[in-house]
Amino acid sequence: MNIGGDYVARHGCEIVRATILLIGCLLLAVTGMGSPGIADDLAAAPAVPGQPQIPHSFYGTIEAAGGPVPAGVPVEARSEGVFSGIPGNPVYSHAGGYGSEDPFKPRLEVQGTLPGGSILTFYVGGVQAEVQAGGSTDPWSTTYRFSPGSVTELNMRVAAMVTPDPAYQETAEPSAHTTLATVPRAGTVNPSTEMMFGLIAILVILAILAFYFGKRAKESGNESKQESGGGKDGPGNE
Repeated sequence: MNIGGDYVARHGCEIVRATILLIGCLLLAVTGMGSPGIADDLAAAPAVPGQPQIPHSFYGTIEAAGGPVPAGVPVEARSEGVFSGIPGNPVYSHAGGYGSEDPFKPRLEVQGTLPGGSILTFYVGGVQAEVQAGGSTDPWSTTYRFSPGSVTELNMRVAAMVTPDPAYQETAEPSAHTTLATVPRAGTVNPSTEMMFGLIAILVILAILAFYFGKRAKESGNESKQESGGGKDGPGNE
């Protein structure tokens, strides 16, 4: 008696259907990640009371009294519902700016229980800053709107001189002798893109499994029919 074959014959279709359903859900997740409307919906959605929102990340340049900001000055975002005094808010400036375009380096992370579209204000060394989106020709403003899940280049400027925090300790960049060799890349890898590639790989694996179980179920069904037909035609069944 082929127990494994009987099991596949009985449950093969259910396995295939469940696998196809899972593939469909993953496809929706992947396509949703690349849809501009998803980010708009997140930005417009009100925050659930007590439920933190997805962070809005910032980086950019900072001018203080007409010159580049020194390293070690705290940079903070404030608004009702914004979490402060946590890793990512505030962050310390580096010479001339804060945060980085590199997604693997620290940025100013604004998160909290505030809804999308809330008004944010920014402070450099305790002084409220004027802000302007990178590459924009819009006038400088004292506020910027919160957009959950977004990454924004936001340049800042303050008219006053600011001084580094005495507790700040600059972390030395790895030297050329200690840095692992890397292959030059044309652009920065976005973590969401890597996640999408991972989901695609999972989809391929699930598709192979669905094909395998479907084939096994068909073969087992044919074998069962042949055995059933052979039993009817046998001498003992005359």
